[in-house]
Amino acid sequence: MGLLLTEGPLSRKVLAAKMKLTNAAITVMTQSLIEEGLIIELGEVESGKVGRKETLIDLSSSKYVSIGLDIRVNHTNISITDIKGKLLDHKKVSSIENAIGYLQQTLSREHYFNEIAVLCRGYKGLEMFDQTVEKVERLMSEAQLPFRIVHNVSALAILHKFYHPTDSNFLLIKYGPGVGSAIVTNGVLLSNDLSHSSEFGHMIVDPHETQTLEELISYSTVAAGIEDPEVVEYLVNSRATLDYIMAKMAFCIVNSHVLLGLDKIIMAGNIFVQDEVFQVLKDKIQKYTRFIHDEDLVRIDDYDEKERKIGSIVALYLHFLDLK
Repeated sequence: MGLLLTEGPLSRKVLAAKMKLTNAAITVMTQSLIEEGLIIELGEVESGKVGRKETLIDLSSSKYVSIGLDIRVNHTNISITDIKGKLLDHKKVSSIENAIGYLQQTLSREHYFNEIAVLCRGYKGLEMFDQTVEKVERLMSEAQLPFRIVHNVSALAILHKFYHPTDSNFLLIKYGPGVGSAIVTNGVLLSNDLSHSSEFGHMIVDPHETQTLEELISYSTVAAGIEDPEVVEYLVNSRATLDYIMAKMAFCIVNSHVLLGLDKIIMAGNIFVQDEVFQVLKDKIQKYTRFIHDEDLVRIDDYDEKERKIGSIVALYLHFLDLK
């Protein structure tokens, strides 16, 4: 299922080769998946051998849906996609409680995968975060809904991996109200729920005052009370502040690249949709190193569109590929 999800329609022969299984084993597996309604057979294609054709199989998008919740500060996004990640429904509600009520109505009429992905800011048990994670766990358990908690920035890394399955070694950085990060190495999302010290935003930038990157460039340091929709305009019109923020971020990106041996650095956040801002960051990086090229630094440039379905994409990907 994971191979069909990331690579598209394949023949049984190709699946057998990729999974290092026999053709007979693949035939048995695909037959059971066809009977479950998870995959379908497509038309025949030439196999490359004279007179030989092979039947392609693909995911079926008609039976199951994938569901995710994205918990924000002032609202919750609900997304439902089909098995291929096509957005079927998106709803913005004012509270987690309302989201759960909507889900209970939806689940009564939909076949869905066995877990709902719930994206939250922070990790359970960390004093630096609010009680969102614990509240979500309590409410979902009381409603008897199956769920898995996923850190919101880790979810962005999974989102990128979904759309770019061949990217296996990258650092994803999100600049929003704070600075968050996720690392994927050898195709595996690294996780450390015990400590927040591995966060990109907690890198020391000023050794004299032991100030972290987040303490220097989070939205609260840019302007009092500024929010995500406003910060882009503010920074574009305040070049000195933009230069300062991007210089600090570039410094930490270069050090991370050296240490981790990354193939790519992925930038997420509404601010990086702006070509001008993204170019400033690239210019700052080039001043520090010649080993990070333009193609190594990429961005989620359709950030708003993809964030509408991020929860259900994460649920889909976790179900099939178990990217923990």
